[in-house]
Amino acid sequence: MIFASDLDQTLIYSVRSKGDISLEEMVPVELHEGRHISYMTKPALDKLRLVAGTMHFVPVTTRIPRQFNRIFGITEQLRPEYAIVSNGGTVMAGGQIDREWQQFVREAVSSHCAENTEIAELFAKIASDHWVKSSDLCDDLFYSIVVERDRLPLEALEELKKQLAALGWSYSLQGRKIYLVPEKVSKGAAIQYVKEKLASTYVYAAGDSLLDESLLLAADYAIAPVHGELGRFYDSHPHIRFTSARGAFASEELLDRILEHAGA
Repeated sequence: MIFASDLDQTLIYSVRSKGDISLEEMVPVELHEGRHISYMTKPALDKLRLVAGTMHFVPVTTRIPRQFNRIFGITEQLRPEYAIVSNGGTVMAGGQIDREWQQFVREAVSSHCAENTEIAELFAKIASDHWVKSSDLCDDLFYSIVVERDRLPLEALEELKKQLAALGWSYSLQGRKIYLVPEKVSKGAAIQYVKEKLASTYVYAAGDSLLDESLLLAADYAIAPVHGELGRFYDSHPHIRFTSARGAFASEELLDRILEHAGA
C-alpha cells in the first residue's frame, strides 16, 4: 500500500495557514534561511509515523527538489523511498532524481504542450506590478507566480485560462500563488509510475488543491482538507472525501481516517 500526500496545507502548515492552534502545540518541520517556516501538529506527526510504518509514504508536492529537501521533518526523519516533486515533473528515488521519469515527462511536454516562452508572453500581456510580485520558471517546467490576490484582474485571468487550455497548459490559484502548468506534468501520472515501481496495488492519497486532483483521482481512497482549493471548488465529489476540520487540525483528521480504513 501507498500513502501519497501533498505537503503544504495538507500535512504541513505555515504560521499563516495553520488556523486556530497555537504554535507551541506544533513541531517545526522546515528550516529556511535560519528560521522555521513550516510546522505539523504533534499528533499529526505521530500519526504520519504510524502510516509510514504500515505502508509506503510518498510525499507529493509542487515544490522543486531544493525546496522539498529543506523539509527536514520529512526528508531526514521519515526518509521516504520515493518522493514526487515539481508537481509530478520529477520523481526522487532514494534522494536522487529518477532519470527515466524525467526524460519521459520532458519528452511528453515537448511533444504535446506549447513552449514555456509562449506561455510567458501570454501572461506578460495581462501582468503588471500592481498585482504581480514575482514570477519563476520552476524546474524548466512550470511557472510559479506570487500575486496580490485582492488585486487580481479576474476577467483577464478567465480569458487566460481558455488560452492556456488550447495550448495544453492549466491554471491554478493557491493562496498567494498562481501556477501555470503543462498538462503533461501531473501528480496523478507520477503516482502511477511510482505505484508500478513499488509493485503496489492500493493507493491512499491526500491533497488540498486543484493541482492535487489528478493524484486523488488516481488513488483508491482519496481525501482532501475542506479548507483547500478543492473544498472551495466542490460542494461534494463522488470520489474525494473532505475533512470536517480546517487548518492544521485537518491533517490529524485525514491521517486518522486513513489509519482507520487501512486497519479495517
